[in-house]
Amino acid sequence: MLPLRAFFRPFLSFVAACSVIAIASNPARAGWTRGQFVANHKPVIEYHCVPEGKSPYPAVVLLHGAGPRGFRYSSMEKICGDLADAGYYTEFIEYYSQTDDVRPVPGRPNRIPELFPIWLGEIRAGVGAMDHNPEVNSKKIGMMGFSLGAFLSLATGATDPGKIAAIVEYYGELPRALRPMAANLPPTLIIHGDADKLVPVAQAHELDALLTQARRPHEMHIYPGANHAFNLPIPVWYNAADAADAWERSLAFFAHYLGGKPALKLQASR
Repeated sequence: MLPLRAFFRPFLSFVAACSVIAIASNPARAGWTRGQFVANHKPVIEYHCVPEGKSPYPAVVLLHGAGPRGFRYSSMEKICGDLADAGYYTEFIEYYSQTDDVRPVPGRPNRIPELFPIWLGEIRAGVGAMDHNPEVNSKKIGMMGFSLGAFLSLATGATDPGKIAAIVEYYGELPRALRPMAANLPPTLIIHGDADKLVPVAQAHELDALLTQARRPHEMHIYPGANHAFNLPIPVWYNAADAADAWERSLAFFAHYLGGKPALKLQASR
């Protein structure tokens, strides 16, 4: 097991915060389609959104953050559809499929370090399944992760070099045990708020330094005054202007490395 227990202690407060935030789960896209694949002989639930036009498409694996199962599905559904509009076959992986979620339960310890390798295995299996999906260009698979999902995106890129073509990570970090593998990371966009109270912005700067030292292509944008999850409709944290800017940067980054539509071209086509 990866030696991650001490590293994930800051997530205890994040998971606690998630447990008291409720977001409506009204469907955002008709194209949000449920499916599944197999990891370690067990099923993993996924939801996918398919672009219009001719396949094979570049693809994006979408990963949620910590919290109760189903938390922020409406937000993930919208992002899935928006990425499909930009030309990406998008697959949201419910990496809690084979484990408990990580909501705080009285008397139960923080299980993120224990479950993290299982989640990584599910995600790797999902990426591997894309190699056999005729609608996906397996040489152009990116990842977009939020918070814990960003940790998982970066861990996947670091430990499975060559499979992921680009990563957009929102307010996450590379687990400390994997930092010697930073040179394996694909092109990475780091997005973080400098007022993040759950994953300190210092972690973004450390990742920037690691990628610079390893001479890996990357970009970083820090939003002054922005807290954790500033781009999701969470009371107090949400900032519409920063969310819009971060989305444009995300689409531009993926367009450069995966070949989909940047925000301006997408808006012009509507």
